[in-house]
Amino acid sequence: MKRGLVSIIIITSLILASVSFINQNNILDVTGMFIDDGLSFKSERIFNGLSYKKTHVTQLTSNKFNDNIFYQEPNHFSPDSSKYLFMSKRIDGKNRIYVMDMVDGNINLISKNAFWGWSPSWSDDNKIIYTTLGKIHFVDVNKSFNEDIVNIQTGNVISFIRSDPSGSRIIFVEEEHVKTDHHKSLSIINFDGEDYRRLFFTNEKNIFYIDHPVWINDDEVLFLTRGFNRNFSNDFNKPFIINVNNNKIRRIPVECSHYDVNPKGDKILCATEGYIIDLYGNILKNFKPYQGHGAWHPDGNTFLITVHPGYISKDSVYQNKIIIMDFNSDKRDILVNHFNSYNSSAHSQPNAQFSRDGKYIIYESDYLGKKNTDLFLVETGL
Repeated sequence: MKRGLVSIIIITSLILASVSFINQNNILDVTGMFIDDGLSFKSERIFNGLSYKKTHVTQLTSNKFNDNIFYQEPNHFSPDSSKYLFMSKRIDGKNRIYVMDMVDGNINLISKNAFWGWSPSWSDDNKIIYTTLGKIHFVDVNKSFNEDIVNIQTGNVISFIRSDPSGSRIIFVEEEHVKTDHHKSLSIINFDGEDYRRLFFTNEKNIFYIDHPVWINDDEVLFLTRGFNRNFSNDFNKPFIINVNNNKIRRIPVECSHYDVNPKGDKILCATEGYIIDLYGNILKNFKPYQGHGAWHPDGNTFLITVHPGYISKDSVYQNKIIIMDFNSDKRDILVNHFNSYNSSAHSQPNAQFSRDGKYIIYESDYLGKKNTDLFLVETGL
């Protein structure tokens, strides 16, 4: 992360940043904030208090619409931690992709069209990757948001796009969009648009969906399948590992439904199940009942857990907390109260993840029933 980020956040977050915008032809939208043709927003950051570790908590967004993290993985911080991708309904009630500058707090719209494939990601050279029908878009945030497009010969929606660790290939899910919303295949293509291949197919008999593909290394991808009506019970929670070079595939013999692959590529955090496994399903660490969603710290040993309310008692000190844990010990530290209601109709949950340098955790919250969700940032003290 850029030098000086801590001091900038502390100073600028003590007051609500003024909401003025870049050019003189501003439009007043229904939130009462001036917007520059709907493309740019000035910082909305507000100081939110101190964590249990006495580190600063900052509210990053503040408006009456929903600002959300796409999911707990992949990491939506840019490789240098200077930018963050999120989605928001702030223009017209439709989700679009935005990027926030983590130094000055300014926000820019990325996907002008409300039709885009879930969910975007980053390349290793700080370019945003997102998709529309049959197209992969590369947006250079360091060069005036210049955009390059790679066309793919497919009539399907492209979703779950992910860059490999070395930055040479992309995996994605192809999704039917005319007759059904069923997924068709897990596919791969080079960054230059060459060598487009389909690696794994749904059969629409017992497999209808492909969920959350994640690179383990440059050769292997972890993913889940789902049944009819997105059935995710029983064996559907046992993920597959596929080798993208030879299409060899194997299934992990234990359930791991909400996962994050360790940065070292040798183990998997199965946060909902409450354990950490190796790539063959052997349980390396059990941390039940502190189960929910989780993510690895870049050091590969520390991880965070946001405990789902259903796993612990209502009077537990860990309710609504982000907990920092360690693979090599029983250490369990409360960092911050995320004040999330877990409203299932609004899919409201923290989706917390570390910045790439491990100094911050970003999370979302509806503040226990507030009508919208906002983004928050807490210093980890690590």
